Amino acid sequence: LAGGLLAVGGDPFWVGQLGKAFVAGVHRGSEKRIAVIAKNFPGLGSSDRDVRDEIPTVQKSLEQLKQIELAPFFAVTRGSVEDPTTVDGLLMSHIRYRGFQGNIRASTRPVSLDPQAYQALMTLPETSAWRNSGGITFSDSLGARSVRRFYDPLESSFNARRIAQEAYVAGNDVLVLDSFGQTKEWPEQLSNIKDAIRFFQTRYVEDPNFAARVDD
Repeated sequence: LAGGLLAVGGDPFWVGQLGKAFVAGVHRGSEKRIAVIAKNFPGLGSSDRDVRDEIPTVQKSLEQLKQIELAPFFAVTRGSVEDPTTVDGLLMSHIRYRGFQGNIRASTRPVSLDPQAYQALMTLPETSAWRNSGGITFSDSLGARSVRRFYDPLESSFNARRIAQEAYVAGNDVLVLDSFGQTKEWPEQLSNIKDAIRFFQTRYVEDPNFAARVDD
């Protein structure tokens, strides 16, 4: 089942409180058979363009992010995933953040594809206990035009293996292979998905470090 709650307010504190109530309601109503995934972590409210088309940059410092964008996420990640008010997962955004990545350049990866930024986010005091208790992370769509343009500004190629591998190595537990190709044609996307899976199978056999990450 997929569904969405796009906005619950403009005040970070109350967004967090209403978010906790929503998460608890879904968990209790479904008897924990429905997982709740919060997006787009660590926040897209200050992005300057549509994340689906181009990688945005958020210029705020970490302290500024903690006061606004991150505050509602922290409200639902402070405890163990066993807490009914805590989300089961976080969906990582295809956005660059100066607060985690320093000076931003055109080559700077979005946090969803940046192992260092990802690690910085997952080791924050407000997220580390959640992560260690079994909280899982999802990539945003790896076929989004913004991702395609990041890897190839001319949009003349689509390296399915590289995109999937780098998203996984960055730290995402679940890869969303949505619109996974240059075109909207399903046969091409299906071929890319199969190729990426076969590539992962080969890497698992041949690369002990990759296998350890998968096992973990």
